[in-house]
Amino acid sequence: MLYFITFFDFSVMSGDADTNSFVIWTRISAYRPVSVLYEVAEDSLFNKIVKSGEVKTDSSRDWTVKVLISGLSSGKTYYYRFKYNNVYSPIGKTITLPRSTNKFKIAILSCQHFSENYFWSYKYLLEDSVDIIVFLGDFIYEYSVYRNPRRPDPTPYANDLSTYRAKYRLYYTDPYLKEALRNIPIYVIWDDHEVVNDYSGKTMKYYNPRRLIDAYRAFFEYVPIRDNDSFRIYRSFNIGNLVEVFLIDGRQYRDEMVCRPTFNPRDNCYKMAFSEGRTMLGKEQKEWLISGVLNSKSKWKFVANNVMIMDMFKDNKPLNVDQWDGYYAEKKEFLCKIKNVKNVIFGTGDTHVFYFGEVLCDKKRVAYEVITAGVSSPSGLKALSDTILRQNPHIKFMNAEYRGYVRLDFYNDSLNVYFFGTDEVGNRVLLRKEKILSD
Repeated sequence: MLYFITFFDFSVMSGDADTNSFVIWTRISAYRPVSVLYEVAEDSLFNKIVKSGEVKTDSSRDWTVKVLISGLSSGKTYYYRFKYNNVYSPIGKTITLPRSTNKFKIAILSCQHFSENYFWSYKYLLEDSVDIIVFLGDFIYEYSVYRNPRRPDPTPYANDLSTYRAKYRLYYTDPYLKEALRNIPIYVIWDDHEVVNDYSGKTMKYYNPRRLIDAYRAFFEYVPIRDNDSFRIYRSFNIGNLVEVFLIDGRQYRDEMVCRPTFNPRDNCYKMAFSEGRTMLGKEQKEWLISGVLNSKSKWKFVANNVMIMDMFKDNKPLNVDQWDGYYAEKKEFLCKIKNVKNVIFGTGDTHVFYFGEVLCDKKRVAYEVITAGVSSPSGLKALSDTILRQNPHIKFMNAEYRGYVRLDFYNDSLNVYFFGTDEVGNRVLLRKEKILSD
């Protein structure tokens, strides 16, 4: 069968899979309201079509198409495609989650700035046979690199609906991103650059609500996430009894920063960072997360987290108050409430640095944290690496030289963590492997 991508320049993707459903996505290159057909099959030749239908799209959602496909069998591979004007899209491949399994591979990625480099990490995910991708924030950046960009970004600075949409369209031209998402389901949370650097949702809802709504709306249009009326992104899903994944929102409900700049801040902001009552999660999400972790029946509890939760101090002061250290009382409350839960893992983005270490409550390990470097965003912390490791002995590994991603191979008795770096021309190197035994 021949197909063309005349109308499907942004290919197809899937996401938010559970045991009997998933979301499929595409965008039509059209200039008037259109109807698009979709088909889901058990085979790549589409001889066994199990779901089909028609959906409309137009300029009100920038000609994006997103369909929740439900009523499927668990633990199966499915194929899907769209059709418009007698032209088929590329064929997508996805899965439903298993009801029982003893192994599962998750890739975690974060921080993909289009101008900084190609998205090399996605090139290797198919080789790794990962089951799903969990993206931990900064899927787009609102700004371009203006000095010596690796590749040009002709779109304007994003601050309204049309310019945020333009960023997503640009990012989906990356060939490695498109091919990976055509074949592997993705789960996405946001951090700050989907809106603006280091923002607080509470503050923006007061000072610039239109920009916040526009940014969130574009995110929901262009990411294969399940729609809802409140822009809620915190959610959870189970991979049998092996892993329960908690995806959290560390931006929309957080209080304003204690000071700016948030990195290496001035001395007078630390008392506020440690003050009671400051929240990153908001009351409802915090209660949901604590209850979920405490009551989970899964072997592993994996918290998909946007900013670093391990303490990171320099000269006995938090180095970055945009991280959980800027909301220290809430962090301590959360961690101490789950301190008796076994096998908690935090997977984190944001920092552009690889880290591995212990998350502590009252100097005792509560969990491990695995932090991925940026897909393309570089780090400026290499010069501080020795100081950070020396002054934070709970941080066992740090690499600020490479971009890349992390793969987590979950088993009943252990978790293998692979830190993969990519260099300037896309070569991959294994920087470190950690083996965590289940408690």
